[in-house]
Amino acid sequence: MRPYAWYLFFGFWATVLPVAMELSVPRLLQFVIDDGIRPREMDMILLGAFWMFVAAMIGALSTLGQGYCRAVVSQGLALDIRHALFRHIQALSFANLDQMQTGQLMTRVSSDVDVVRMFSSAGLALLLRVLLMIVGSMIMLLLTDWQLSLIMFVVAGVSGIFIRYLMLKATRLFTMVQQKLGALNTLVQENLAGIQVVKAFVRGRFEIDQFSESNLDYRERNIEVGQLMAIAMPILQVLTNVGTVAVLWFGGASVIGDRLTIGELIAFNNYLMTGMGPLLFLGNLLMMSARAEASAERVMEVLDTKPALKIARNPHKASRRGGLSGGPMRVGFENVSFHYSRHNGGKSDGANGVSGDDVLHGISFGAEPGQQIALLGATGSGKSTLVNLISRFYDVSGGSVRVDGVDARDWDPADLRANIGMVMQESILFSGSVRENIAYGAPSATLADVIAAARAAQAHNFITEMPRGYDSVVEAGGANLSGGQKQRIAIARALLIKPGILIFDDSTSAVDMETEYRIQAALEQLAARATTFIIAQRITSVIRADQILVLDHGRIAARGRHQDLLHSSEIYREIYESQLGEVARANGRE
Repeated sequence: MRPYAWYLFFGFWATVLPVAMELSVPRLLQFVIDDGIRPREMDMILLGAFWMFVAAMIGALSTLGQGYCRAVVSQGLALDIRHALFRHIQALSFANLDQMQTGQLMTRVSSDVDVVRMFSSAGLALLLRVLLMIVGSMIMLLLTDWQLSLIMFVVAGVSGIFIRYLMLKATRLFTMVQQKLGALNTLVQENLAGIQVVKAFVRGRFEIDQFSESNLDYRERNIEVGQLMAIAMPILQVLTNVGTVAVLWFGGASVIGDRLTIGELIAFNNYLMTGMGPLLFLGNLLMMSARAEASAERVMEVLDTKPALKIARNPHKASRRGGLSGGPMRVGFENVSFHYSRHNGGKSDGANGVSGDDVLHGISFGAEPGQQIALLGATGSGKSTLVNLISRFYDVSGGSVRVDGVDARDWDPADLRANIGMVMQESILFSGSVRENIAYGAPSATLADVIAAARAAQAHNFITEMPRGYDSVVEAGGANLSGGQKQRIAIARALLIKPGILIFDDSTSAVDMETEYRIQAALEQLAARATTFIIAQRITSVIRADQILVLDHGRIAARGRHQDLLHSSEIYREIYESQLGEVARANGRE
């Protein structure tokens, strides 16, 4: 709230002033009764009425200013928190994000922030007003008659103990409510992301049942909150009415005994109601405060999460894309081991399936500038994990990965990744035009550069056949494109930035053999510009590689060129023969 200090300052006084005006009204009413009505002095009645009108106008104008300050602070606060959350999430590493569910993050960025905004908008100002009214009323009660005011102190004390109990219970309940909402959002997000699988396996009824169960659980927690609030109001009302009855009883006796005037009793009763009325609201406001506290804690859990990747004190930076030389970069693995630690959510590459155990063991090899390195192996052998270490999505557990002779941990992560063009297993596209998606990594690229990258990725022809060519709209997630088209746009996106390292993680699996061959031919022409890593399931994708690494359970089982591995590696030969049949076996025997 620090950036809004002036608004808070003026908002505070715009809250105090109406309370002061409201507290002056019972005293003015006492003046009108005792000095105007009883002695029948019209001038005193008019004077009192005039000042009551002035107090009402000052209070109204101050409240208007308070509302403006409140809106600026609450909306600005929500804006800043959402920005801070989104920036921080962008700064978190994969090791952090592995343990965070997407639905939970969405709930914190949207629902939790909105709860905090609502409290900072209405709740905070009302809470301040209520507390000022209660404290101010107590002071005015003491000034009017200290003996009768003891009743108010007893009632306020009992109410305070009860409200404290409500706060403790409500904070726990609201935390549970927001957790259940996050779980519900996660379920919806996962279902929408995998809707094709749900329909393909006719699991709609199962998903509906799961959602119904989660939705019911969310409802039950909200009912518990409603029950708590339903109990609070009647109890506070009983306490308030008991106080009012006691004041009328003892106050009436004091008037009869000439210890109090009628005006003093009426003023006292008004101050009592002015103090006890907000006490009824205080229960609801403190419940709102408890909910905001629970949401704020959930927001701070994210903001307090420190990125798992440690940035070097003086990180290495490349002067431009493609390393210091502007060309292909050397990559070296030196006795690298890696495991997904348990606090990272127990994620496993599948090499052993046990959280905390190594999924890569003793990996050592060098990729010279301009070389094409192919990674081959069964699912879960550690191929994707290996290339993720080059981009420093994770840090190695042992050994080192060196890029242009510099340990990846000594690079500035953003600068290192700016020199790497990566095509993921899943082709992620964003809402926008085809051109914007291809130029995602280089927004200032010219249309000619975009077209050149699309041609190399064999995407130009189908793009020009689209209604608006490169300006054609790509729907969310590329829903209006085929799998092969999405892959080719993703490849063009990586080629456009002209990186020193290119990584293709099974990125041609959805294209036909002829298109794949043309992409491979284009990549060979780019060999002088980038060191290339290719993960592929098709043996035809790796045959021309300068070096083929065969991974098995996180280890390099064999390495070499195609012809060498046909004779030296049983695993490679089995993969080759399983894909190319009798012709492959005949060639293998030769």
